[in-house]
Formats: sequence, structure tokens, C-alpha cells
Amino acid sequence: MRPVLFHVGDMSFHSYIVMMSLAFLVGTILTVRANFRRERPFPITTMAGVWAFAGGLLGAKVWFWAQYGEWADLKWGWFLVEGGLVFFGGLVGGVAAVLLYLRCVGAPVIPVSDLALPYVALAHGVARVGCFLNGCCHGSPTGAPWGVPYPKSSWGAYHRQLVDGLITREAGASLPIHPVQLYETLGLVVVFLVLRLVYRRSPRAGTVTLGYLAGYGGLRFCTEFFRGESVRHAPGFTVSQYVALGMLVAGVGGLVRLWARGGAKIVKTAEPPAAPEAAEEGEIPGAP
Repeated sequence: MRPVLFHVGDMSFHSYIVMMSLAFLVGTILTVRANFRRERPFPITTMAGVWAFAGGLLGAKVWFWAQYGEWADLKWGWFLVEGGLVFFGGLVGGVAAVLLYLRCVGAPVIPVSDLALPYVALAHGVARVGCFLNGCCHGSPTGAPWGVPYPKSSWGAYHRQLVDGLITREAGASLPIHPVQLYETLGLVVVFLVLRLVYRRSPRAGTVTLGYLAGYGGLRFCTEFFRGESVRHAPGFTVSQYVALGMLVAGVGGLVRLWARGGAKIVKTAEPPAAPEAAEEGEIPGAP
């Protein structure tokens, strides 16, 4: 646990903020770079990342309030200052903001989504390292040799175990816990690599987007079993697991439906669809 990553003079640079900023740069720069390398780039710039960041931050704050806050937190918008962040809220808010941006610049939604989502997964993995260093989104106790004890603190794993009666106030550190944030980082790197491979093979438009829903939904559903701070509801699932399960079902169902269209024309995500005059005789250009 290293909440403050480094100091420059009297300035403290907190791990969570540093890694969030790095994640924003990774996701934005790599997406724009990949777009510019296309034969016919989409009309998007780094402003798409700014819109995503703003919408994602607001969405993450609102979701945190809805899940953990109280009505009193709405007064003067204190939840925007005091509250934490929830990824699923950030995803919803970021998607809403980017959809508005794409509408403004006249860019196609699904092809841009296919291009960007692999880098969104990679950026999310970077941000999870910040969670690990900060001590938030922590795991449950484990006897595994890679378990990580967190130091004495008024919050996080130590405080949770103190409240649950697993340790006493005399303990200098928490019991070893699952580094669940790093589990998710490793899983997201795999999701990124798989989605980039799929994208390069030019599948039907939407395959990468649906693959992201299925891939991250399945990953998050599994990692939630190792979380130590999430409230569980019947039958033992967390709120995030229900959302993740919905993503998984939607992604897999969408992929099955997409690829079950036997005679439909393949629309490539890596390059624009063929011009109408290049279409085969008897085939409808742009058919899904």
C-alpha cells in the first residue's frame, strides 16, 4: 500500500490520481494513434478522451452515491467531492458522453467502439494498479502465498477486518488478502490482447464491442468473488456481479446472433466497407 507515490518538493503525488491520469493518457493516445493509422481515419481527436473522462468521472461518482451514499450526500453536491468512484458508473457515464461527442463530429458509433474498446480495457488495467497502491477495492483474506497484508489504517482492508472482528487494534497490519486489483489488471491485459487480435482480423462490425462486454463481464464476475469490501446480496452476489453477468449474457448473446447470420455480408471494422460498385453482383452493399 502506497497512497502517495512520490513527492516533488512540498507537492505529494497520490498513486490513485497518478495511475488514473496515466490510464487516461494510455486510452486516449493509443486510440487516436490507431485511428490515424487507418486508411480512412474517423473524424475523432483527443477531445473524445476528454469527453469520456468528464462523463466517466461524473458517472462513477453518481453510481458510488447510488450504491453507498445517502440522500444527505446530495446537499450541495457533496458526493462529487467526498464520494468514491465505481467503474460501472464511469463506463455508463463515459459511453454517454462519447456517444454525444460522436454525434457532434459525425463519426460512426460501432466502428469507433470497435477501435477504442481494446484500449479502454488496457487503460482500465492501468487504473487498477492505482487501486492496489491506494488500498481501495481490496480483496478478501487468503492463505495463498501471494496474499498481501495492508498496513494499519483507518480505512481499507485493515479497517474492514477490524470491524469484522478478524483482527484486534493491536495488530500492526491486516491479514493477507487477495491482490484482487492485480488479478483484474492481468485479466484486462488478456482482454486487450484478444480484442486487438480480433480487430486485426477484420470481423463483422460490432464483434469487438460485444467481445468486450463478454470478456470484461466474465472477468469482473469472477474477480468479485475475491473482493473484500463489496456488500453481497442473495444468492451471495454483489451489485457489480449482477451488472457483470448482464454484460456477459449480452455480449455472448450478441456474438451468437451476429455470427448466426449465415449469408450476411461481413462488414470490416479495421477498414471501411467496400464501395457499392465493388460489391458482388446480387449482394446488397452495407447489409449487416
